[in-house]
Amino acid sequence: MREAWSRLGLRGRLALSIAAIVLAAFAVVYVVVRHEMGGERATIKYEERREAASSARQAAPDRGEASPLSPVEEAQSEVQRTFLLTGGLALAAALLAGYLLAARTAAPLRRMAATAAEVDGGDLTPRIGPERSASVEARTLAEAFNHMLDRLDDAFSRQRQFVSDASHELRTPLTAIRGQLEVLANSAQPDRAEVRRVEGVVLTEMARIERLVDDLLTLARLDEEAPLQRREISLAPFLRGIAEQETLGVVAIGELPAGTLHADPDRLTQVIRNLLGNARRHAGSEGQVAIFAEAHGSRLTIGVDDGGPGISPAERERVFGRFHRSEASRARGSGGSGLGLAIARSIVELHGGRIWVDDSPLGGARVCFELGGFEPQLGTA
Repeated sequence: MREAWSRLGLRGRLALSIAAIVLAAFAVVYVVVRHEMGGERATIKYEERREAASSARQAAPDRGEASPLSPVEEAQSEVQRTFLLTGGLALAAALLAGYLLAARTAAPLRRMAATAAEVDGGDLTPRIGPERSASVEARTLAEAFNHMLDRLDDAFSRQRQFVSDASHELRTPLTAIRGQLEVLANSAQPDRAEVRRVEGVVLTEMARIERLVDDLLTLARLDEEAPLQRREISLAPFLRGIAEQETLGVVAIGELPAGTLHADPDRLTQVIRNLLGNARRHAGSEGQVAIFAEAHGSRLTIGVDDGGPGISPAERERVFGRFHRSEASRARGSGGSGLGLAIARSIVELHGGRIWVDDSPLGGARVCFELGGFEPQLGTA
């Protein structure tokens, strides 16, 4: 029985369900009416027997002897036939109405199933067109289904672009290494200076590959939303220590509010170092780079300024994309992988914050991020 029911489609189940409800309603009404008529018949029978006892012309109606139907019995039989006929017609109408209603309800689901089959074949372009005649629920479901396909299409596109960019970034240093080794191999007796030169190029390119692989692994872990190791961080000494340890150049330290920040210190260090490294590449080895922080209640803003060429408004959102470079040749030559700001954004968003780009008073770009969980030191806020 369960297998037969499970094999029925939505139309069959809804039709049978409506028919069962109608049949049950008619059965209840029939039983109630029959019971009431049975009581009335018993009363009338009792009166008829009383009249029959006083009249010698009428025969006794019981003891199994055949007798013509009384008017009450005839009326009851007529009511039963009417109920059965009406019930049969209502049952047939309920089956038909249930089937048509289920067919109309299941039409969007069938279209979704057909679209899902196309998507399963690898084509993410099909969408379910809106129908004004469809119910609100069906339109809402279709819109949610289309939105899901849009997000899947976007995710697959970004994944394909990411794989393509990663392959290109890895191929570039590998090609350089191969070229240098081939030059060295073609020399019958390479001198020590040439060997040292090739060694330096190979080590530099291998370092680029290591940084790229480390960045890719970091992004993979962030995409998995690895849990943060949050601790209380004394803000001013923490930021001052990162700035003083910067090896690419001098970092000016602006105003730093006193207080503690509840965050993951390792991930936060990675964000700030990525921003400082990005600022140094844009400002140059002799350019200005500065770090500052501002507190607004429990919200803390940390920013890095540089004196470089700046970032145009049209590029300010795209710079957080993976492998994005506004000046590809210069950035690649300086050792950037194009993943620093993407990693910074992922870490900041994992903390529940936001990151953005603005104009810097130094003439270049200012990259800021905002986090919650800051507790100002008493007497300083």
